[in-house]
Amino acid sequence: MANNERSLDTVRVGLIGAGRIAKVHAAAYDRIARGSIVAVTDPVIEAAQAMSKEHGYALAPSFTDLLHDDSIDAVLLATPNFLHADQTIQALEAGKHVFCQKPISLTLEDANRVVAAAAASDRILQFGFMLRFTPPIPQLQQRIERGELGPLIAAQAAVFGWEPSSDWFYDPKNGGGVILDTLVHFGDLVLWLFGPAERVTTEGGAYKLEGAKRFGSPDNAVVTIRHKSGVVSSMYVSWTAGRGNFTLDVFGNDGSATVDLVHSQALNLFIADKGREDAGWQYPDLVWDYGYAGEQQYFVDHILGRVDGARAGTAGQARDALALMLAAQESLDVGHTVELDR
Repeated sequence: MANNERSLDTVRVGLIGAGRIAKVHAAAYDRIARGSIVAVTDPVIEAAQAMSKEHGYALAPSFTDLLHDDSIDAVLLATPNFLHADQTIQALEAGKHVFCQKPISLTLEDANRVVAAAAASDRILQFGFMLRFTPPIPQLQQRIERGELGPLIAAQAAVFGWEPSSDWFYDPKNGGGVILDTLVHFGDLVLWLFGPAERVTTEGGAYKLEGAKRFGSPDNAVVTIRHKSGVVSSMYVSWTAGRGNFTLDVFGNDGSATVDLVHSQALNLFIADKGREDAGWQYPDLVWDYGYAGEQQYFVDHILGRVDGARAGTAGQARDALALMLAAQESLDVGHTVELDR
């Protein structure tokens, strides 16, 4: 591989993309030990220039230039969903470690190409499923794994995503709509917590956002999954009914658990000055402060051999999360339950 094989004690990362999610990852890297973003590129040169100036990153002319830069150990793909598969494969083949935002791709064919490329590479590949790193989700997963809730029965979640900032989010060929773009986080999560899916049923549609109506993709949906373990998980996902984050309830024969990252964050704050824009109750967010930084620290530590990588999941698991969301979208499109493993 044409990768710099220097002995690593720190990880130098090239950032691909300078949009909204790239800014989140850039902020996360301010708190990362033994790793740093050192360069950025984006087809919108003004966006890349602004990020370069704000964070002191080098400005790379293109994705290809970053791949050919032997001083770059890893790339962080913060790009539109339809680009993920090809960019991941190109970066692995160039000898770079890769962190790719979810989803792995928009089709199973492309996802399988990524899985094959990952299997053929000795580089680290991690996907942006930050819920695996957001307290208290890892602790909940461990308690479920230990059987503390007894045999599980059901789970319900409400997932509130941010309204899209660009038309590509709505386009089935580029972003995929609220199920493929946003609920894929919970697709990965419920597979991690409850095991493989057996069948899925979806109701929903384009209720409010003009972009969703124009492209015929959903901005709200309810997805119900029957897992092979017998657990039934129901998830409501919305781009319009809230502004960020989720609740999750899990019910078992011997107990239950609730995670509320809408209201019950680690810190509840009240600002009494009514003249301030941030007056009233605030709930500083664990996902932004811990989830994104946690997944990036894990990525860096995996490259450096400090962790085994198991919590991050595999390319195959990212493909499985995509397959579940594609089945959920298909159920909405055709109006009936879709069986998995057909």
